[in-house]
Amino acid sequence: MVHYLYMSSLRFILALLLLMALAATAQGVVTLQITVEDTQGNLLSGADLYVGGSYIGTTGSAGTFAYIHSESSSFNLRVSKSGYETKTATISSSQTAVTVSLARSTAILTVEVYDENVAPLRNAIVRIVGPDQEKTGETSSDGRAVFTLNPGETYQIFISALNYRDVQRSVQFTEQTEPIRERMLRSDQFAFRITDAETGQPISGAEISIDNAVRGVTNADGTFLDYLRQGNQYDITVRKPEYQTYSTRQYISGDQQVLTITLQTAYHSPFVSVFDPDLRTVEGADIFLDGLLLRKTDVYGRASLNRLAAGTYLLEIRKSGFADYSEEITVSEDSLDFIINLRYTAVPARVVVEDPSHTIISDAVIAVNGGTGGMTGADGSLILSLTPGREYLLTVTKDGYHQTETTISIPAGTPPESFTVTLEPGLNLPLLVVGVVLIVIVILAGIILVRKRKGRSGSTSSGRRKGGW
Repeated sequence: MVHYLYMSSLRFILALLLLMALAATAQGVVTLQITVEDTQGNLLSGADLYVGGSYIGTTGSAGTFAYIHSESSSFNLRVSKSGYETKTATISSSQTAVTVSLARSTAILTVEVYDENVAPLRNAIVRIVGPDQEKTGETSSDGRAVFTLNPGETYQIFISALNYRDVQRSVQFTEQTEPIRERMLRSDQFAFRITDAETGQPISGAEISIDNAVRGVTNADGTFLDYLRQGNQYDITVRKPEYQTYSTRQYISGDQQVLTITLQTAYHSPFVSVFDPDLRTVEGADIFLDGLLLRKTDVYGRASLNRLAAGTYLLEIRKSGFADYSEEITVSEDSLDFIINLRYTAVPARVVVEDPSHTIISDAVIAVNGGTGGMTGADGSLILSLTPGREYLLTVTKDGYHQTETTISIPAGTPPESFTVTLEPGLNLPLLVVGVVLIVIVILAGIILVRKRKGRSGSTSSGRRKGGW
């Protein structure tokens, strides 16, 4: 019974399938074999297929797709693939096979090249290599090279420029790909490293010259970066005031990027020559350097500063009778002789004013070289501060005395001196007038007296003559 029921069901299913097949045939069901290829006849997989704007599928690895439809009239088949131009074909309802050929589409790829300072780099060579094409271009003044390529492919980009390191990169190119930007690094960058030969410490501020042209100075790390073409020879000079000048002719090999140079401390032996204000040599002056007594000047006023490293020092010179001298000096390979002119130290000079009888005169005014000097005290003296080796004109005045001028000088190296100025008394006009008046009165009185006596003598003589006669 069970077996009978199973066989009956099986017959029913087969009859139903047969009826469905007959119905489909009656309705015109068609299988369209779609093949997609490029213009070279190469089959294209991954092509998207659309009918009436609706997506129906994608070609497989063999570039084909079977489309089953029951269209009663012709329809449009649209085929698109990245990197290719979209194409639309009109298909009849009974058509069973179609081959669609897609042409490659093109788009613009821009490559922008910059130098190490992010400035446009001109004349860089840009080479683009893809599966089916290779193109080469050169960057213009704006650093750009423009290429027309087929999108949808992977391209290798090679960039080269003189004195720069080559650049290579890969890009999956589409119509939406942004410009490719590359910054080139110099291949000829060369580093100088300058160190102290004794301590090994870096030397900053060392001046680097290449082929007699100053290129720059080292930084705090003792390094200086420049650009030298490899495979060439250069004259290299390094200068630093505290060190001996270094010079060499150096060949820069292909793999050399750093040159280490050690500088030797420079020692010098300059002289100090000391003169007085009259340009005479000063012997026995003490020479101090940075507070330490080195030596004394010889009979020629000279002293050697033996074996000094280049640099700045405090020079001090001391000598009795002269003002102390202090100055910062810079010792270098150009330092041969330091010429020093000392000034005399002012010394006290005592000026005494008196009259011809050696009586001291107080409150006498003393002018020095026409300027104010001072006034003598109760002891008739005035202390002046004068510089040896110079002449001074002293003008001394005092009421009742004649003004007096005298020239004095103090020889260098002598002990303080005392100078005496004598004032001559002047005429006292009131007293002179009184004296003259008294003299006149005395003279007039004498004349009157003489006349009176003569008158008396004449009268007596006349009386005697009358009586006698």
